[in-house]
Amino acid sequence: MLRTVTAISKQYPATFALAFLGLFVQTAYSVYFMSVISGCYEMYYDRATQTTPAKLKALIVFLFFSFYWVSQVITNIVHVAVSGLFATYYFMAGSPRGMGNSPTCASFKRACTTSIGSICFGSLIIAVIQTMRALAQMLRSDTDNGCMAFLACIMECILGCIQGLAEYVNKYAFTQVAIYGKPFIPAAKDTWTILKDRGIVQLINDNLIGNVWAMGAIMGGVLSGLGSYLYLYFVNPAFNRGGDFTYVIVTMAFVMGLQMIFTVGSVIDSGVATTFVCLAEDPAALARTKPDLFERIRETWPAVVQGVNY
Repeated sequence: MLRTVTAISKQYPATFALAFLGLFVQTAYSVYFMSVISGCYEMYYDRATQTTPAKLKALIVFLFFSFYWVSQVITNIVHVAVSGLFATYYFMAGSPRGMGNSPTCASFKRACTTSIGSICFGSLIIAVIQTMRALAQMLRSDTDNGCMAFLACIMECILGCIQGLAEYVNKYAFTQVAIYGKPFIPAAKDTWTILKDRGIVQLINDNLIGNVWAMGAIMGGVLSGLGSYLYLYFVNPAFNRGGDFTYVIVTMAFVMGLQMIFTVGSVIDSGVATTFVCLAEDPAALARTKPDLFERIRETWPAVVQGVNY
C-alpha cells in the first residue's frame, strides 16, 4: 500500500508542492503566533510578583484555541486536496475520460472553495477538544490542591482519548468530503457505515502508516524544542534574561515542529486513507487500475472485496 501511494505521489509531484505550501503557511502562522504570545507575556506578565494575571490566562487560552483551529484547517485543506487527487486517480485512471488536466489544482480549488465550510467545521471540533485539554493541563500545573490536580489529570486523559477518536473519524470523513463534496456530518456518518459494511475496519486497524508519521512528528517536535532551548541558553536574548519565557518558548517550538511535520507527512497518509475509503466504495475500480494491489488485498482481507466479481 505504501509503495503504491508513494508511486502515485511521485507521478503527481504537485501533491508534495501542496504539502510544502501548507508547511510554509503553517510556519508563517506559527512564527506570527509565537510573536503574539511573547508580546502578551511582555505586556501583561507581572514580574514584580512573578504571577500570571487572569487577563493574561484568558488571552492565552483564546490564542491557543485560534492556533489549534487555524493549524487544523491548514492541515485538513492539504488532506482534502490530496485525497481528491488520489480519489480521481482511483476511479478515473485508465478510463476513457482519464484524469483531466491539472487534477491536483482542481482538487485544491475544491478544498479551498466548496469544501472549506466542512473543513472549518470538522477542524473546529478538534480545536475545541485541544483547548479543553490545554485548560486541564493548565489547571493541573497551577493548582496546589492534590485532589484537584488528580481530577484535572483524569480529565486530560479522557479528553486525549476523545481527541484521538475524533481525529481518526475526521481523517476518513474529510476523505468523503474530498471525493463527493458532502457536508461534514453526513460524510462522517456515511464513512463509518461504508467501512463497517465492507469490512474495512479490520484493514484500517492493521495500518501502521499513521503511527510511523506520528513518531516522525514527535521527533520533529522534540528537535524543535531542543533547538529553541539551546538558542535561549547560548544566545540569552534580552526578553528572556531571567528565564521567564523559556518554558513557553520551548513548548511552542515543540508544537510548531509537531504541526509542521504532520502537515508534510499528510500526503502519504491522505493517499492511504483515500485508498481505503475508495476501496470500500468500489473495489472493482482498484481491480481495474491496480490489479496486483487488489489481488494482495483480496488474499489478505477477503471480506473487503466480498461480493465483487473478480
